[in-house]
Amino acid sequence: MFVRDNFIIKVLVSYPVILIVLYFIPFIGVCLLLFRMFIYNRKRVRDLLFIIGVGVLILIPKIVNYILGVISYDIDNISYLSDIVNSDLYNVDFIGYSKFLIGLGIILLIVSYVVNIIFRKFNNSLVSYIKNIENRDREIASQNDMKMRIKRERAVNTSYVKCPYCGSDNLVSDKFGVCKYCRRKIENRSYR
Repeated sequence: MFVRDNFIIKVLVSYPVILIVLYFIPFIGVCLLLFRMFIYNRKRVRDLLFIIGVGVLILIPKIVNYILGVISYDIDNISYLSDIVNSDLYNVDFIGYSKFLIGLGIILLIVSYVVNIIFRKFNNSLVSYIKNIENRDREIASQNDMKMRIKRERAVNTSYVKCPYCGSDNLVSDKFGVCKYCRRKIENRSYR
């Protein structure tokens, strides 16, 4: 497919670009993520799990700080952990970004699952509808073939017969027929 082979599109839908754009311009980032999911159809769940994983990965310093707080361990013993956990950039921006990524990933997973179910049901109903139409067309074609065969057989046996009583010309397709004008019985001698 041409779209998958295009270098610019590959760069635009790469994970780092999507994550950066999701941080600065979330709407365009979501659009790029959806575009990636559309291009790489089979990797849809993997992409969403990656987004959720990055969101969880951003929360690791906060989780470690919570665990160390529960066991009453001094976080100053771990280099830079207290600086990271206490910084406004981490607490406001990165935690919010992490929540956004986890929420986006979960919502898109649910939507993807629901859309997948809807498409499967639609596809199944469409396939059964097409099979029904094909069966009906096949049945109609066989009936039409039978009718055409009968008509051809009649056409072979049909001939003009001059009524011996009134002299009118009549089309007769059977061995015997009835004159249109005098209503007497006439014989088709060319009947086989």
